[in-house]
Amino acid sequence: MNITSPYTFNTTGGHTIELTADNGAQQITDAVNVFVPAATQTQTRPAGLKNGVNENADGSVTFLLAAPGKTDAALIGDFTNWNLDTNFQMFKDGDYFWVTVPSTNFTAGQTFQYQYIVDYTFKVADPFSGLILDPDSDQYIKPGNYPNLPTYPTGLTTGDVSLYTYQATPYNWTVNNFQKPNKENLVIYELLVRDFSENDSFQEVINRIDYLETLGINTLQLMPVNEFEGTDSWGYNPKFHGALDKAYGTPPEKFKELVDLCHSRGIAVVIDVVYNHAFSQSPLCQLWWDENNFRPAANNPYLNSSPTHDFNVGYDFNHESQWTRDYVKQTLQYWIDEYRIDGFRFDLSKGFTQNFTLGNISAWSAYDQSRVDILNDYKNTIWNANSNDIYMILEHLGDNSEETA
Repeated sequence: MNITSPYTFNTTGGHTIELTADNGAQQITDAVNVFVPAATQTQTRPAGLKNGVNENADGSVTFLLAAPGKTDAALIGDFTNWNLDTNFQMFKDGDYFWVTVPSTNFTAGQTFQYQYIVDYTFKVADPFSGLILDPDSDQYIKPGNYPNLPTYPTGLTTGDVSLYTYQATPYNWTVNNFQKPNKENLVIYELLVRDFSENDSFQEVINRIDYLETLGINTLQLMPVNEFEGTDSWGYNPKFHGALDKAYGTPPEKFKELVDLCHSRGIAVVIDVVYNHAFSQSPLCQLWWDENNFRPAANNPYLNSSPTHDFNVGYDFNHESQWTRDYVKQTLQYWIDEYRIDGFRFDLSKGFTQNFTLGNISAWSAYDQSRVDILNDYKNTIWNANSNDIYMILEHLGDNSEETA
């Protein structure tokens, strides 16, 4: 039997609808919670915000989400008991949504969990997360690699969840004046943490630092350590380009310890970054997704619906989009600021182009002024912010005229 009855709520916010069935001998009651949103308000965001989480001087926290083409957004988290709340509906400012949450919702030193609900349809973690919980893959993290892993809010939400430690205690770096080796004299050891030991951990790399030093290297190049799909991978299937993968050890402290130790031995640390593409679990895919064709939608501001070159994997970034440029620049700078990374090796950098060359590899390899401009933009932005002191290494293999441009 289906019972249909229209009802109009007179107030916004959370409501409970309760239905009782009574056959004269037995009563059965069920209830459902309903959220009636207030109209999204337009309001200019505070100056100086970066995408993601912003701690303010008064202890409040402002969340900023870039969501071009969307009409509504709301913040949920453990501080809302994972319920929608009109107090956490986000203001709209052009293509951005933002909300400031009072300090009373947080405790210094504690890690809170959060997500965004966009257009009351899409539930995603923050694209600019520094750490996430993955309800599917975290169970496969090897015992001991991440003690005291925060508990996933099972039954309260679904999908990846962002983590952020409020007023975190700064890491006590022992090396504060590291002198990077001259870029012309790098002796690089490329290392996949997963295969360097049976435990797949930063701790095992730390334990074997003497071995690495005896090899005579001065640069440790780590294959991707950002959050990728699953836990058993080389890491070239990224979903969060700025989030440290938990499978390798307790972030951020353990990774910072490794970088600090390398610096104490005169070893620079370079990480492999994968900005040619993202995979489908990325919120940059999920927010603008063509379900019928299982690919980014035509209106995706970050990703192409179809790849532009033959060597693409995953979903191809549009590096001529300012949204993509901002995403790449902010996440690169985050690795420098948070982990004191000395440089980057850009995977498949020849893919940073909108020139369509499918079926013509020679054309893809030819000099491409747009690609040169894109790569120079990233280089100049990072160098200008860091005294020209960051290694920028490309996996390029293009025409010599482009490689020497």
